Amino acid sequence: MTTYFIGGIATDERFYAYPLAQIPGAVYLPLPRHEAGDTMSRYCLRFLPLIDTIRPFNLVGNSMGGIMVMELLRHTHPEKVILVSSVKCRAEMPWRLRQLRYSKLHRLLSGRAFIAGTRWGSLLLPELRTAPVVRQLAISMAEGNDPAFLSWCVNAIVNWQGSNHYRSDIVHIHGTRDGMFPYRNLSQAIPVTGGTHQMQLTREEEITALLKHYLALPDTI
Repeated sequence: MTTYFIGGIATDERFYAYPLAQIPGAVYLPLPRHEAGDTMSRYCLRFLPLIDTIRPFNLVGNSMGGIMVMELLRHTHPEKVILVSSVKCRAEMPWRLRQLRYSKLHRLLSGRAFIAGTRWGSLLLPELRTAPVVRQLAISMAEGNDPAFLSWCVNAIVNWQGSNHYRSDIVHIHGTRDGMFPYRNLSQAIPVTGGTHQMQLTREEEITALLKHYLALPDTI
């Protein structure tokens, strides 16, 4: 069965290199180009031609990719849905992100500033500072993104109106030390002790093992 993977902001196919090599039928979905005025909901429609919905399939999303998976559930019916380091609805976002919809302070962060923040801000994250190869990968992926697209991504996340009503069998894998989406805000998430928002990169073998485990479980609906 095909399992489609959607990555987060400032990533590319390299983000999922390990699970793509380890999980049979794994397919990476590249992030389509955005258009001015796109909402998260409208943007996610561009994934639909990339997904073979005739045959059974699974969806996996990390961070922003998980938000996009939640939007795709309005139009598709995957066998299994797995989110990693993400949120299932707007209510699971921390207040500091939700309030940006009104304060608009995120507009002060340009796409180029986002890339610079990844380059230098990664030095403040112990899990990246102590893993130079992983840190350089994160920087390379960010630099490979269009700054305008990164600005759009931030704005789309801030304004996402994710509903509290969603299917009950979503597998939500989340680090207990996630600084972007704190674990305490989540409902029915599977904890990864000590895991951070970057754990798909820094603990790729462990996270891939969890993905393989939950993808192999019998369907519950």
